[in-house]
Amino acid sequence: MLGLTLVLASCGDGKSSSGGSGSGSKSEVIAIAADPLEYINPLNENGSPGIQVAMAMFAPLVTTDPNTGKLQNVMADSVTPDKTSQTWTIKLKPGNTFQNGQAVTAKDYVDSWNMTAEGSNAWKNNGFFSKVDGYDALNPPTADGATPKPTAVKTLSGLKQVDNLTFTVKLKVPFSQFGLTLQYLGLAPLPEEVRKNPDAYKRKPIGNGPYKLAADWNAGDDIKLAKWDGYKASAAPEADSITYRFIPNADTAYNEFLAGNVDFTDVPSTKVKSFKTDAPDQWVTSVSSGANYLVFPAWDARYKNPKLRHAFSEAIDRKAFADLVGLSDPAKGLIAPDIDGYRDNACKYCDFDATKAKQLLQEAGGFSGVVNISYSTTSATGQIFAEAIGNMLRQNLGLQVKYTGKQGSEITELADSRKLDGLRFGGWGHDYPSIEDYLTPMFKSNGDANFAGYSNPALDAVLAKGDAEPDQEKAIKLYQQAEDIALEDMPLIPLYTKSNAYLHSAKIEPRVSKYVGVSALWATFK
Repeated sequence: MLGLTLVLASCGDGKSSSGGSGSGSKSEVIAIAADPLEYINPLNENGSPGIQVAMAMFAPLVTTDPNTGKLQNVMADSVTPDKTSQTWTIKLKPGNTFQNGQAVTAKDYVDSWNMTAEGSNAWKNNGFFSKVDGYDALNPPTADGATPKPTAVKTLSGLKQVDNLTFTVKLKVPFSQFGLTLQYLGLAPLPEEVRKNPDAYKRKPIGNGPYKLAADWNAGDDIKLAKWDGYKASAAPEADSITYRFIPNADTAYNEFLAGNVDFTDVPSTKVKSFKTDAPDQWVTSVSSGANYLVFPAWDARYKNPKLRHAFSEAIDRKAFADLVGLSDPAKGLIAPDIDGYRDNACKYCDFDATKAKQLLQEAGGFSGVVNISYSTTSATGQIFAEAIGNMLRQNLGLQVKYTGKQGSEITELADSRKLDGLRFGGWGHDYPSIEDYLTPMFKSNGDANFAGYSNPALDAVLAKGDAEPDQEKAIKLYQQAEDIALEDMPLIPLYTKSNAYLHSAKIEPRVSKYVGVSALWATFK
């Protein structure tokens, strides 16, 4: 899941106990329940684990103020659209440098963005630049799932450096939301020495943010960061040092917290009924601004008929499944409930109705073969959830179902290359608070998080109209039309929205904001 988890939070109120890396020191150990990272490069990262670390090492152009919800500048001094919102001028604050001492300039942004937009580099945030003039020349059509071949054109025609601190971005069409998108960390610049040989710096990142590597980082190691004194763009977090510890099993991470070995961790779904008593006065719960889905493979012709996908959706008892997950509510659309433009019951195929599901399956001509559901073996509940969905499909539709457990990263790689067999679970949390960010990444034909490999020119056209509409209320109506198209096509099934729970040691108080989320990085020390 990309981006931050937005929250409305409450805290425990029993007696606290010490934990993590010891009292009296402004250092913290943050557990991330995921496989260890292979590299740190925000331009080539759109997964939550990598973005969490990059947030400490890189600074965005703008960010959302945690107290007011309004945009505030970080690296940018100003972001100004023209009258049509098609050409944007970005001026940088003077005096900022990378951690190697090189000044941060407009050229660093222009060159870094061009590298990401070049399709043959296959960087994960490539699709972000699809709205910029010249993108198509760097990304010629390819076979589904294939990497484009190198092109003679190496730069986006819509990116222009004006002076050392100013550059302009000309979009293909007007996009009123573009200023909001600039808070996405996947747009952070890389210094010249990294751009010359990115592979050489996979484990030696040089950022422009408040923390830098404190020690050599080898495969499987914790990532140890120290506060960088050269950071001037904005206020820095309190911690003097941070250790990110990757623990693939969420239950193990939870137990490491209880043993006093880490200062912050997510509460896994297996512990949603016990965490308040396991760690009194050391928990925070939040209403997540995100959604979770069951994803169809658009490359498998057996799932091509929308009526079949509707049948699968109607066969799922979301209330029962949400109760199984814990701290969850049945999904009623593709948009998170706290986003402007959310509609209760937007999805007309999301009510459990076994009779209707069977009828739809019959109208679709049935299903050929066995339904395979892939689940992550690094999750203690992955198989449980897969079997719960499988049992509903088997009992309510009479289908044969099998289950395949793999590491989450392997499932993603197979899906990205269009080789994954059957269904998988997916989730999304926005990178900026807009209904558009729940639609473009996952449902636009070249969206960065288009899990299903879905494409519909009609939806792309409505999204483009919404992007070009300067009136926010009118834009939301257009984006809702795009959501309706996606729900009718149903390349993925909305399952549930989840409240999150976190544990924190007695020495820290995580920052809690309904605008920008629960953050251990921005914790205050007691």
